[in-house]
Amino acid sequence: MNFIKTDMKRISSLCLVLLTLVFWGCSETEQPYSGYVEIQWRGILPAASGSTTTVTADTDITSGIVVENIDFGDADSEWCTASVSGKDILVTATETNNTGAERTATVQVRYGYWVTSFIVLQVCEGQTTIQHDWATWTATGNSVETGDGGGYPSLFTEDRTTFWHSQYSGDAPGLPYWIVVDMQEELEVVRFDIGRRYYAGTGNNYGTVKTLNIYASTDNENFTQVGGFTFELPWTAPDGTVVTSATHPLIPAFEQIDLDAPVTARYIRLEITETNMSNNACQIAYFKAYGPIE
Repeated sequence: MNFIKTDMKRISSLCLVLLTLVFWGCSETEQPYSGYVEIQWRGILPAASGSTTTVTADTDITSGIVVENIDFGDADSEWCTASVSGKDILVTATETNNTGAERTATVQVRYGYWVTSFIVLQVCEGQTTIQHDWATWTATGNSVETGDGGGYPSLFTEDRTTFWHSQYSGDAPGLPYWIVVDMQEELEVVRFDIGRRYYAGTGNNYGTVKTLNIYASTDNENFTQVGGFTFELPWTAPDGTVVTSATHPLIPAFEQIDLDAPVTARYIRLEITETNMSNNACQIAYFKAYGPIE
């Protein structure tokens, strides 16, 4: 019986050594290089049927690009196609966009082992501006209540239930409040949208910002005023209702500021000089900048 136990111990020890060697060999073995792929995030289609846009991939993968799928979301029809020539993906509109709003689809492509996607956006008939991509934008300022609404990152989402809120706790600064948006590159801008906070519980939009001025800069030092707005109470809605409260369902969801002339800037400074609240609290749900459609 003793020699059986001894043999079992020897076998167990041998198995442990073999497993260790296998694990060590696997951990030290380099995985095969699978290449790289970089692709622009969006292609823009004009409104007309038959219009095209080309998205080009930067890749060292030699195998051909395959379009695997186009996701049209909730659209009523499949309004574009995609074909491949070398590293170029040609997207063609098969319908005119007369829906009254721009529309998007997601194109999924495969390069060897890599699977990635990009957005194709088709503008609508009569559309003259297009929103700049805000995915990498950042903001700083002199007043923010970080625990209420989501802070500066909330300025770059469509969700109006998240928002920037002026500071009200601790050593809160007084007016004016300012926010500087860094768009990360110089962009040509012809329009801004300032979104208002929305509260789903009541359906109210928050018109707490009364006067807001907009300044533009290329170096974050020298700013020039390019626009702004004043939303003063009482305010008369299009249906004739006189709104006297800063929170009301009829207050517009956003303020649109069209510039007198295009401006090129990287940094945008928002300066709030007046509010519609006795305690000067105010909110902004989002900040959008638009360029001309070429």
